[in-house]
Amino acid sequence: MSASGRTPNRSGRKKAVRKPPPHWRKYLTQAELELPPPPAAGLLEGPGSAADREYESFEEFEPAWWQRRAFVATLAAACAGLAVMAGTSLFSAARDRAAAEQALAREQALTLRAINNVRALRIAPNPRSWSKTPDVTIAWPEPPQLLELHLPVGYSEFLTFAIAIDKVDHGRVMIVERIAPDSNKDLLLSLNSSAFGPGEYRLRLQGYTWRGERVDVGWVRLVVAAPRA
Repeated sequence: MSASGRTPNRSGRKKAVRKPPPHWRKYLTQAELELPPPPAAGLLEGPGSAADREYESFEEFEPAWWQRRAFVATLAAACAGLAVMAGTSLFSAARDRAAAEQALAREQALTLRAINNVRALRIAPNPRSWSKTPDVTIAWPEPPQLLELHLPVGYSEFLTFAIAIDKVDHGRVMIVERIAPDSNKDLLLSLNSSAFGPGEYRLRLQGYTWRGERVDVGWVRLVVAAPRA
């Protein structure tokens, strides 16, 4: 190599070194960048740090009166009590409504009203005792009717009779004394159906002796069926 900085080639000529063009980028240089500052001592997690102080302040926080457990429990108990009272009121109202309907039905059954027509019923008494099943079953007339009961007593030798009517589970309804049969040997008894509510009625026929004593001669079981709703 010569002193001029050119490298000679094999032919003995010196090779020229190319210079970089003027627009060539600059060589990279290392920039001196400042390191971030170390974290403050208050940000470090540890005993007595800011996080601990924040947790302690959260523990020391006292909720409002409406957020306390006692108030929430009292409110829940009050709601449960109101629910129980509402259910009891509904049950009582339904029971009172049913009682009112029954009272209205009893009032209609016990109130004597004008008849609309006449209905004849011929019922043969049992001369031995009460029958195992009702001798006749009729529907409770609505509107009321005049029930003409024909009770044949031709099998008996008595001339006058008494008829006692009892309602099962209630008591004596009425008694008819010294009634004589007609020419057909039938005892005729007319009753307003509005005077008899639904239920079972037992008619007891008795004949009068010459001493005025009464002797059983016949039994009748009459059932008045309740009207369908």
